[in-house]
Amino acid sequence: MSELTTLHPYDPAFVARYVAAVKGELAPGELLAAAPQWAEREIARAQSGYARAGSGSETGANAVSYGLARLLGATEPVFFVPGLGFTQLEAKVDRGIGMLLRPPSRLFSDAGLETAAARVLPIRLDASGGLMGGAVMPPALAPRFRDLLEQRMDRLARRMAEAEMDAPAYVGILLEAATYAAERGLGLYEAADAVAPGMAESYPPGMRLVAPDRKRLDRELRQRLEAAARPPREPGLIARLMGRGAPPARGKEAENGRRWGGNTDVTPPPERPE
Repeated sequence: MSELTTLHPYDPAFVARYVAAVKGELAPGELLAAAPQWAEREIARAQSGYARAGSGSETGANAVSYGLARLLGATEPVFFVPGLGFTQLEAKVDRGIGMLLRPPSRLFSDAGLETAAARVLPIRLDASGGLMGGAVMPPALAPRFRDLLEQRMDRLARRMAEAEMDAPAYVGILLEAATYAAERGLGLYEAADAVAPGMAESYPPGMRLVAPDRKRLDRELRQRLEAAARPPREPGLIARLMGRGAPPARGKEAENGRRWGGNTDVTPPPERPE
């Protein structure tokens, strides 16, 4: 799966206009008055994919979802989350995020794309899908995403650190994306290879790229995340000799009531004499 994953804030009204342009019902230049020729090229590529998607081509459908990410990149900030789009976040870090995600087919169907083309869209970023859009977080769920990140911040930081990620920077940019969307009533849309940071020729006109950077975080938040990301300290020699820091004896744990600490003898009683 591509490491060049991005999150794009979106307004459903803009998605509807994009779909209208792909269907030939709106001039591409009306989507982006500041760069009409660029918009025409992007829409032409999406229209070619749309023609193939109607006959069941997944690569054609991906061209439509990819085109949306490109156009969104010219109108809203692009949050660069390398290797940690919604698809990877759900699979590697926290499966609970899945309850906030919707398949892109729903977004495009609601925006007016024909069902035959929309239902070909993969529900998540594909490991071998290349240029494409993926999962969608509707505007109504962006505030819940921000709350989830705040509530599970320490656990997320630990899991990211275990995966050898820069946990403070990654949690920080997810919070930035969630906050930006929630405060403006926007949703979030993931994409792969929509832009290549460091290659200006891949940038949509006027793109504002936001990359992970722990230095942008509030000092107290950064320190909290850095502390959560540190591995647990090993007990010292004296503590080990005295048994401190050692795991509790088997059968004596009360781990949320999951382990039985009582009598484990299951020998049947002797039979009574007749």
